[in-house]
Amino acid sequence: MNHLLAKTKGRNGTFFKVISNRQIFNLPDELNNAVEYNSDYKLEDDEWFAITEFSEKEYCIDFLTTRFISTDYKQLNRAGYTNIDYLIAYQKGVYCFQKLSTNQIIRKKYFSISDQPHLVESPIIVINDLPDAIYVKDADTLYFKRLPAVTTIFKGIYELYKEATQEETEKFLQRDFINLDEHFTADNVKKANRKRIAMAQETLNKFKPSEKKQIFSYIREYCVDLQFDENVEHFSISNEEDLKKLLYGIEQRYYTTRIGNEKRLANSIIPV
Repeated sequence: MNHLLAKTKGRNGTFFKVISNRQIFNLPDELNNAVEYNSDYKLEDDEWFAITEFSEKEYCIDFLTTRFISTDYKQLNRAGYTNIDYLIAYQKGVYCFQKLSTNQIIRKKYFSISDQPHLVESPIIVINDLPDAIYVKDADTLYFKRLPAVTTIFKGIYELYKEATQEETEKFLQRDFINLDEHFTADNVKKANRKRIAMAQETLNKFKPSEKKQIFSYIREYCVDLQFDENVEHFSISNEEDLKKLLYGIEQRYYTTRIGNEKRLANSIIPV
């Protein structure tokens, strides 16, 4: 039997049942044409990356290593839909993941196209044509197209990112929104931040100019101790900690809880 579940956000986030007896995703034929993940490899349109023996990886979630029993999960109530982190469709031993972003929750009136259309005013959640990741339990293999799409689902999987090279690190630190302390150079940037730089570079390349301004405001809101010059619009970076805060901000990992207004870091839920 097929089931769609939702994982909710926050420290106490858990899995809830959403829909049963419906197949949500059609599985692509190209999974047989998978390539073992390599950050230097650019996928063709009909290819997927694969991570084999996935259950043995540290970033594999417990949900995938236990037997799926649908009765273990309560039905998600109406209020819970605004707190969904990602969706999981269980389809006969195959798990399909979709990260849920704000633009996939549509709050508009609409009517169904049918012989007897009716007006609906409730928000709707958009299901993508393809999931962000697919886990085939029998093969113990995770398939995905883009690593950034699954980093918030599988905590720690970002370690697969190659480190930014010395040249790439220097280039990033020379960006016009960074004012680098003379005593802090690319030589001081360690492995973890080099991986974060590789991720941030990809993220920044997708931003429009207006979105970059928004992300700067977002970083300033959460990183109040990160010095920012409003006249020239740049952040002062003088050590590894400053750089880490900036990189987390670019990846939008900070958020505020609805109850209690606590500021947190999304990766492993660390209060900030």
